[in-house]
Amino acid sequence: MGIFEFLNLLGSLALFLYGMKVMSDSLMKLAGDKMRKVMIRLTSNRFKGVLTGLFVTGLIQSSSATTLMVVSFVNAQLLSLTEAISIIMGANIGTTFTAWLISILGFKVKMSSIVVPLILVGLIFYLKENQKLRSMGSFIIGFCLLFIGLDFMKDAITGLENNPELFEFFQHNTDRGVIGILLFVVIGTALTLILQSSSATMAITIVAASQGVLTFEAAAAIVLGENIGTTITANLAAMISGTEARRAALAHLIFNVVGVIWILILFTPYLAFVDKLASDFLGANPLTVAMDIPIGLSLFHSTFNIINTFLLIWTIAVIARIVIYLVPEKVESEPVFSTPKYLSEEALNYPETALKALLEESRRLYQGAVIEAIAHSLGVNRKDIKSDKPIEDIVRKKAHPGIKHKQFIKTRIQPIYSEVLSYASTIQEKFELSAEDSERVTRLKKVHRDAIEILVHVKKLKNEIGNHEDDNNTFLDDEYVKLKCAVIELLRLYLSENDELFYKECNTLLGGVKSKAETQDVNLILDIDQLIRENKITSEQAVSLITCSAAVLEIYRLLIKTTKYLAIIGSEYIQLEQAFYKEEDDINVQMEEAA
Repeated sequence: MGIFEFLNLLGSLALFLYGMKVMSDSLMKLAGDKMRKVMIRLTSNRFKGVLTGLFVTGLIQSSSATTLMVVSFVNAQLLSLTEAISIIMGANIGTTFTAWLISILGFKVKMSSIVVPLILVGLIFYLKENQKLRSMGSFIIGFCLLFIGLDFMKDAITGLENNPELFEFFQHNTDRGVIGILLFVVIGTALTLILQSSSATMAITIVAASQGVLTFEAAAAIVLGENIGTTITANLAAMISGTEARRAALAHLIFNVVGVIWILILFTPYLAFVDKLASDFLGANPLTVAMDIPIGLSLFHSTFNIINTFLLIWTIAVIARIVIYLVPEKVESEPVFSTPKYLSEEALNYPETALKALLEESRRLYQGAVIEAIAHSLGVNRKDIKSDKPIEDIVRKKAHPGIKHKQFIKTRIQPIYSEVLSYASTIQEKFELSAEDSERVTRLKKVHRDAIEILVHVKKLKNEIGNHEDDNNTFLDDEYVKLKCAVIELLRLYLSENDELFYKECNTLLGGVKSKAETQDVNLILDIDQLIRENKITSEQAVSLITCSAAVLEIYRLLIKTTKYLAIIGSEYIQLEQAFYKEEDDINVQMEEAA
C-alpha cells in the first residue's frame, strides 16, 4: 500500500467517524433529555439497568458515550455504583448493534445507490427551523456519510493486496496459534485507543476481513481487543473525576477483561459454535467464506457480550466491592464556604449533572453558612445543636459571641450567590432545558436569594433581643428563650446525620415544627396580654416580643419553603412539585394583593 492508498484509508475512516458522530449527536438531541432521565430513573435493579444500558447504547450507537454519561452521573451521585455497573453491562450488548448495522446495510444492501438521494432528504429537513426536524436531517446526513465512508474504506483496504509484506504479516500471525491470537487482541486494543472509537475499529476489522485480509479467527481476536480498548477511554476520562466515577470506569474494565479471558480459553470451540449458529440460522459460513465474516463477527460480538453479561450480572456486588477496595475514598479538604464545591466544569457536560451540582451547592449553603449564621446569631454552637443536650440548656448557655451579619453576608453568602447565578446562567445558555428543568433553575436561584432574606430576619431577631438584654426582666428573658428554642429545634432537624432522609421526610418533619411554632406564636400573644396586665413587662417590651415572634415565623417560613424546594428538586417525588409550587405561588399572590 502506497502513501496515497494509506491517506485514502485514513480519509475514508475519518468520513466514517464523522458520519457516526453526526448521527450519534443528532440522536442525542432528538432523545437525549428523555434518554438520560430513563437512565437515571429506570435502574432500580440489575436487570432494568442492563436493559437501560442496552437501549441507550443501541439508540445513540456509542458505548463510549453511554459509559462517559454513566461516569458523569455516578460522579454527580445521580446513579449508585451498582446501578452504573449494570448499565455498563447493557451498553456492551448495545454496542454490538453497530456491527450488525455495518454487516447488513454495508455488505448485504447496495447503499451507494440510495445514500445520495437520502442526503438531499436530510438537507431538506436540516434547513427547516424546527429543531427536531433539523436534528432528524442531521441524523440522515450522518447516516449517509457513515456508509459513504464505509464504501471508500472497502476500496482503500483492497490496496492491501498490493502490499505482500503486510498481507504476509497478517497471514503469518494467524497461523501462530495462541501467540498470534493474543497479538491480534493487542492490535485491537491499540487501534481502539488510537481511534477512540470501538465502532471505527469494528468497521475496519469487518471490511478487512470481508476483503480476505483477515481470517475469522484474527478478526474475532481484534474485536476482543476492541472490548478492552473501549474501556480505557472511560478510565482516562474518570481520572480527573471523583472516586465513584473512577470506580465505575474500573468496573467496566474488569467486566470486559474477565469476559475476554474466558472467551480466549474457549476461543476455538466458541468460534466453531458461532460458525454453526451462522450456518443454521443465517446461511453463512464465516470460518470458510470471507464474505460471510461480517455476519459471523456480528454474531460473535453479540453472543459473547450477551453471555458475558448473563454470567457476570450475578457478581455486580462482588465487582463493586473489588473496585471500592482498589479505589479507596480519597479524603479531600473541604473548601471554605465562600468557594463553590460542586459547581465544576465537568458537571456542565449534561443538564442533569449541572442541575445536580446547582442543587448540591444550594444544600451546602444552607447546611453550612446559613445554619451557622443563625446558630451563632443566637449564641449557639453548631456542635451543641447536633448533640443530644436539651435545647433550652443550649440556648441559656450562650456559648458563642455572635457574628457581624453584614460582613458574614459579604464574605460567606454573596460569593456563593454570585457563583450560583453565573453557573445557572451558563446552564440556561448551554442547554435547551425543558420547562420543568428551567423552572428548577429559577427556583434554585430564589433559594439563594432567600438565604440573604433569612439572615435579615435573624439580624432583626438578634437586635431586638440585644436591645433588651439589660432590662433584667426574667419574664421577658423566658419568652426570648422560647423563641430561640423554636429556631434551634428547626436547625437540629437540618443537621441530622442523614441529609437525604431529612430531605425525603421533610414534609412530615417540618410540618410538625411549623405547626408547633404557629401555636407558640398564638400563645405568645395571649401570654403578652397577661404579662402586661400583671405589669410583668412593659408595652415596649411587648412590641419587642411580637416583633421577635414575627421574625421567627418568617425564618420558619423561608427555611421550610427552601427546604421543600431543595427536597422536591432533588428527589424522586416529582409528583409533589406542581402542587407545592402552586401553593407557594398562591401565597405570594395573596401577600402582593394584601400589600
